[in-house]
Amino acid sequence: MVAPSHLAYLVVAVATHALVGYTLGSVAFDAPRAGLLGGVVADIDLILPLAWTFPLTHRGITHTALAACVAVAVAATLSRAAAKGVAVGYVSHVLVDSTTPMGVPVAYPVSATYVGFDTPFGGHSDPVTVVLWGCCLAVLWHRRRARPA
Repeated sequence: MVAPSHLAYLVVAVATHALVGYTLGSVAFDAPRAGLLGGVVADIDLILPLAWTFPLTHRGITHTALAACVAVAVAATLSRAAAKGVAVGYVSHVLVDSTTPMGVPVAYPVSATYVGFDTPFGGHSDPVTVVLWGCCLAVLWHRRRARPA
């Protein structure tokens, strides 16, 4: 069973990935829903049984360049805009998760080494989450105001 505090952390983390993906998909390719999907699909591994081992664990195969390519290829069957939105959302997800102490196995299956970047606060710390939400909401607010009525 997942502790309530950890569950809250996971909900906020997934919501952050969704908002970042939505914002990037919206601004870059006018594909907000595809960006949102790309931002959260890497965390589909959260529904896998906890007893499973790498690569079928959280931050396993779904947090790799290979999985991103598969997701983009599937989205490309819908449209180019969908593929681009999924790509930018997925890449943002992997980049944010690479700033945490755990990192991501981005080069799997070539290498199972987890790659991460040292940052002062970490990718899912409270200050970084607040900044990401603030930036995304400001961009979306500005974008909405800039559109003609």
